[in-house]
Amino acid sequence: MKRKVLVIGLDGATFDLIKPWAEEGKLPLFSRLMRESSWGPLRSVLQPYTAQAWSSFITGKNAGKHGIFDFLMRDFRTYGFRLVNAASRAGDSIWRILSLRGKRVIVVNVPMTYPPEEVNGILISGRDTPGMDADYSFPREVKRELETALGGYVIVPNDWLYMRRDRPDRAREELFREIDIRFASIRYLLSKYPWDFCILVITATDGAAHFFWRYHDPKHPLYDPVDGAKYGRTIYDVYRRIDNELEALLCDLDEETTLVMLSDHGSGPIHNRAIHLNLWLEREGFLTFQKMRGPSMPARLFRSGKELLYSLLPFQTLTKVRTLLPNKIRSHIFSQTLFPDVEWSKTKAYSEEFRGHIWINLKGRDPQGIVEPGTEYEKVREEIVSRLSELRDPETGERLLVGVHRRENLHEGPFLENLPDLIVEARGTPAIFRPRSEKGIQPPVRILTKEEMNSFETSGSHLLHGMFLIKGKGIKAGNEMKGAQIVDLAPTILYLLGESIPKDMDGRVLKGVFEPRFLASNPMTFEDIEPEERTDYGLGAYTEKEKREIEERLKGMGYLG
Repeated sequence: MKRKVLVIGLDGATFDLIKPWAEEGKLPLFSRLMRESSWGPLRSVLQPYTAQAWSSFITGKNAGKHGIFDFLMRDFRTYGFRLVNAASRAGDSIWRILSLRGKRVIVVNVPMTYPPEEVNGILISGRDTPGMDADYSFPREVKRELETALGGYVIVPNDWLYMRRDRPDRAREELFREIDIRFASIRYLLSKYPWDFCILVITATDGAAHFFWRYHDPKHPLYDPVDGAKYGRTIYDVYRRIDNELEALLCDLDEETTLVMLSDHGSGPIHNRAIHLNLWLEREGFLTFQKMRGPSMPARLFRSGKELLYSLLPFQTLTKVRTLLPNKIRSHIFSQTLFPDVEWSKTKAYSEEFRGHIWINLKGRDPQGIVEPGTEYEKVREEIVSRLSELRDPETGERLLVGVHRRENLHEGPFLENLPDLIVEARGTPAIFRPRSEKGIQPPVRILTKEEMNSFETSGSHLLHGMFLIKGKGIKAGNEMKGAQIVDLAPTILYLLGESIPKDMDGRVLKGVFEPRFLASNPMTFEDIEPEERTDYGLGAYTEKEKREIEERLKGMGYLG
């Protein structure tokens, strides 16, 4: 029989939750899988956010090679950004490599797969799809087939929208609906179409962590016992529902099929500390604000009006209302949320504040750059690295950062110049990086009030380590393994399928999961692959309407302000 690999992606899943529940018998399938498989933590990327993490899994390469660092990519013509999707990714996906080698593939709901690429099989795009009206499948007719067979389909659940409307009950239902439809779709496709490689991604594990951690965790700053009694089981119920669905799905697999399970990052609570990088850069003399601080009056009015409209109008109607704004005004308001009132002629370094990124205001690259390339550029970076590394918690005095990394120390490749000049790694969750408040002067590091935390879109965030699990013929059973990274999964999957591994992949085959006799009888092979000349690179740009829909979704998930 031919080898097959089934990959189940559980966005944001973590053994911090799975392991204790499995040991208590609350997740019976996971409990059995851990006894029969090799498993362990999976180190994600810095910063551990969806776009870069899944792109690194898809290609087995770092962001310097595949070109996607976040949901937004710098537009160096302005101090702005543009949304990215799969058309912005360089390097072949693992399913394209397999397709070119004659393998049949089924790809369902993997983030950063819109617009859907041509494969030898079927591809249903993921959360970067702008909406249900988009052509989200290859071949195109599979979209209609799937919707007809299932009586409807879902790409991104509306959990974020119902949480904005203070309806956790409806958000919970959306998470369950996504799980049910996702597993129904994969059962349908597996039963109808031939396949050698199949991947399905469930995003409900991520949404549950983002929105329900405050109800789940009694130690969370926003925990309320009354609400906890209502919704505190939601995260567990999501994992248990997946446990049940997986058990039914795996019953039909033969012994030649290897199961690979992974998450793109872990999950945990946000906490009540905030680092305002631009305020720190100002204090240290690297950045100057204009005299009138904070977002402009149009931006403030728009933000207030938007929150009111969210409670009154359906999302689709609100999107149409936004189209009435001229693009120039929209762009101005959006830029205000990223770089509010920076005096560029007096600024050496700046951050968009929603991530731990710092850019140098570089002459010849940035529109009003003042830092000379070469010696001065390196001097500014060195000063920031040295001083910022000492940042301390205002209450405990402990260091808040793991490190301040130069981009070339983490990444390499033709797209290195598109990445932030410095990448700041916090202890715990990267959600500690926050935009500065509009309410007067604030210190660069501070303790947030409960009122401020209540205003956040989410109560849970991403952590650096996700999870992986591999079960099948030749795989060690009951083997807990450490040291795996997300880029390692693509070469490992190719090896499982008996395929040669491209030499330019940054990941390595996870030899530690295999029994010695399997490694001995299945030697690894590697090959040079010439980069394919792509004529479609970057052509998947969104329309203005689609941009607005994607932006609102990202804001609803807490990824943008």
